[in-house]
Amino acid sequence: MTSATAEPITVCTYGFNVPCRRFLIRANVTRDRRLPVVDEFVLRVLKLCERVPVRRLSGFFGFSEVETEAVLADLTSSGLVVLDGEMASLHPSAHDHFRGSEEAIPRVVDVDSWVERLWFDLVSRNMIAPDRARPARNLIDIRPSDMARDLPIAYARKAFEENFAEYLRKIRRLANPDRFALYSVSDVVPERFGSVVLRGQQELVFDPHPRLKANLIEVETEDLAKFRPLANALNDAYLRLTGVSPSAAALAEFSRLAADTSVTEAYGGTDRFDLAKWLSINAEKQNSERQTLVGAPYLNRNVEFLTKLIDRSPKSGVTVESAAKEIEILWCRPFGSAWGASPDLQEALVAIKLALRRKNGKIAVRTKLIIPQISRRDAPRRFDRLFDEGHVAPAGYLSPSIEIVHISDTATILLVGVSFSETVSAFVGFAITDLFSVERVRRMLRPSDVEVRLEEVWKAERRDEEPPSIELEPDNDPDS
Repeated sequence: MTSATAEPITVCTYGFNVPCRRFLIRANVTRDRRLPVVDEFVLRVLKLCERVPVRRLSGFFGFSEVETEAVLADLTSSGLVVLDGEMASLHPSAHDHFRGSEEAIPRVVDVDSWVERLWFDLVSRNMIAPDRARPARNLIDIRPSDMARDLPIAYARKAFEENFAEYLRKIRRLANPDRFALYSVSDVVPERFGSVVLRGQQELVFDPHPRLKANLIEVETEDLAKFRPLANALNDAYLRLTGVSPSAAALAEFSRLAADTSVTEAYGGTDRFDLAKWLSINAEKQNSERQTLVGAPYLNRNVEFLTKLIDRSPKSGVTVESAAKEIEILWCRPFGSAWGASPDLQEALVAIKLALRRKNGKIAVRTKLIIPQISRRDAPRRFDRLFDEGHVAPAGYLSPSIEIVHISDTATILLVGVSFSETVSAFVGFAITDLFSVERVRRMLRPSDVEVRLEEVWKAERRDEEPPSIELEPDNDPDS
């Protein structure tokens, strides 16, 4: 096992539309607050010495008489210090401020009013944190449990009260949750139904034999039982997904498109692909305009590889001055319902468009999805919010085990499905910005011959701006 394959490799990601109910919760929350440094140390000295002459306090801290009077006046008015002539001591109630502090640091407690909008999933009836991605048609829908549909106010209140610490850590993601405690819940108002996106991923693992490991939900060990219904629902939906089947014909077609036989060489005359060998072969070539990729092209890792290549490449002939022109992203997807069922697909399109505009200025960018004939009945319109156009390719146009992302005059991604075992497969390939290779791929895709035979599924006007949900920070309203 080499270092290249010793660690798990993410090869695919998923997004699940989890049905939820939102509640508005008004609560009173106590918050520990440290005192100003001077006040804190005066109180610590008084706690240690019990009664101290005011003059000694002044000399110990190096205060002037006026400064000492000001500090003690503030602490006295706050009910923390008692002055008896020239002697200063802690007020009996001030001892409470040292409780629960291992370092004997006095703290005060403030009470804040919080208004929270909290989502509960309708499968396992647990609090759930909204993702920055919005629910979308290309993601995987999860059906609500019949038992969880009716989520009463009393249940939401009790769950919030009993799991407040978990709410602070997992929903609010506070760095110091121990500073807060729930004092009371004043009101709970049921609001609308909606969905929250949960992200999952599939990893290629060698331990030592290759296998695919699905990580669909992150749950701590002590929470496994209560999240079990949701985890089972996610796993059932995942197992229903279909993927690509590698083939010798696809390998041959990929080698022609890429003008590269390293994928075939990595099989070594067997029926098993050797990832370490393939990476080693390509590492020796040291091509600055070509990057090896493993997994779906819309993975964040692979998109970053592509956009860095675009940033380093020479400018294309399309400029801001030629505003009548546009750059087209032609995405030929492979077979399988697992393809594109991820928020990463939309984020990838946004990142690629931004890279193209960094390179070419405010150029128009149009996106076109090409769907293989074998996938024409696989709900193709679920991508019509992501791509400007969608077309079904004629039979035999391209192997359904090949994926291509072609950007005119700029770059291309070429991927092919490979077999690691009888049941384990994934995509490998290249991101390329060598313009000779990019043009060769364009010619081999035969756009002029195929255009008239493409079956249009949808065609929208040009989208000048991307949906804001990709750019914004997460909020508590994932459907708005």
